[in-house]
This record gives sequence, C-alpha cells and structure tokens, in this order.
Amino acid sequence: MATGKRATRTLPQRIIRWGPWNYRFWREIARWCYERSLHNPAVVDPDQFFPAHRELLENYTAIRRETLEIALSGRLPANHEIMQQQRTLYEFDRKIWGMLPLRGYGFNYPENQRQIPTLKAFLTRHPDVVSAAVSLFPPGKVLRPHKGPFKGVWRYHLPLYVQQLGNGRTSCELKINGTRYDLQEGEGFLWDDTFMHSAVNRSDQPRVVLLFDVFRDDQPFWLIGMSWLFLWVAQLWQRLQNMRARALMQP
Repeated sequence: MATGKRATRTLPQRIIRWGPWNYRFWREIARWCYERSLHNPAVVDPDQFFPAHRELLENYTAIRRETLEIALSGRLPANHEIMQQQRTLYEFDRKIWGMLPLRGYGFNYPENQRQIPTLKAFLTRHPDVVSAAVSLFPPGKVLRPHKGPFKGVWRYHLPLYVQQLGNGRTSCELKINGTRYDLQEGEGFLWDDTFMHSAVNRSDQPRVVLLFDVFRDDQPFWLIGMSWLFLWVAQLWQRLQNMRARALMQP
C-alpha cells in the first residue's frame, strides 16, 4: 500500500516533501557529507570507541532493576506520540513502541532521569553521551528497514530484558547491513545506525533495551563543528516542540 502511495505522488507533492523547507532535504545533505568523510564498518568495538560503557556494565544490576521497574509498568509514552516523524514506524504494524527519553541530542529530560538514579548519575558524568532512552518493543513488533539520519554518533544498545528463542536467537534481533545479530542481556553492542537496519521481537514477551548515542571523536575537525550545529538545532527543536511534556510517564 505504501509503495502505491509513493508511485502516485505528484511532482508538486514530491517538491513539497523534499524541498529545502523540509528536514528531509537537510538530512540527506548531512548524510552525503558524513558518508564521504567517515568510513567505518557497521559494527565496532565498544571498548575502543565507547570505553565508558564499562561503567554501565559494572552497574548493570542496579540499572536493570531501576529501569525494568519503570519499563514494565505499562506507563511508557509511545514513541510516535513523542515524535510525530516516527509515526510511520507505528503505522507499519500498529504495535506501540514504548520510549522513555532521558536525553535527546544533548537536551535533558530531568523528570525522566529522576526515575532511574543510576543512569542519571552516569549521564551527568558523560556529556558525550548525547542521547539516552529506554526502549520497549511489544511482542511481535517489527521495525522496518531504515537508516539513521546522523553519522556523527555511535549507537549503543544495552539489552535489559530479552527472551531466548533457541539456537542462539533472542527477542532482541537486529539486522544491520544484511547481517543478523541476536543481542543478549548485559552485553553492550556499538554500531553505526546510518547503515540500513531493521529490528523485530519474535517472542511473546516485551523486549527492553537501553539506547545511547555517543558523540564520535574520530570525526574530521570541520565535521565536529557541523555535528555540534546539528545537535544545537535538535535541542532547539525539542524545546520548541515542548517535547518534555509529551515524554513524561503516563499516569
């Protein structure tokens, strides 16, 4: 159905959708700049590129306990209601993707951070972790193939609640650049989300993962300036959209 809609879109509609007044236009320009300057594999070593992740693993028990108490309460806001641009990810299968933002491109969500004290302390010590969120995939949720918009960060996954499906498979399944990865509880995973990727929870239980974006320090000097500009615009946009109010825990 979605393919048919794209096929019948008129030229004026395409111009409106992809013109310089739309974030997609600037997203593609930024992606072009980054892809010609940064060359890396899809998955990288967290010990090398995000050594602070060892602090997360050392405090994993406390982080898991505090986070699951919140995540499994049924009170997480829906990702597509926080960010309207994510609505197509909900409409794909009509399964709500729960998301609790703690920090978004440097924009803090203090009310949410207070719910998880151990993570709050970690984020205070590490401003280079520019984004952090609790992610809950309901049973059967499918995240269709897509690319992230911003190559100036690494994406770090830390699974907290994952079901074993046998033969090494888990409910935290990622496919990145054509390769499948089944993530395990308590094992950090660092990658570049501008590669084509998808995700699915094939179990009958929710899947809870912590998501972090870590500022890349291996960028050329001129790209570092562009990355900070991108982050500043993203922070301003969240403030103007009153994102903190929409991202609060549900009553």
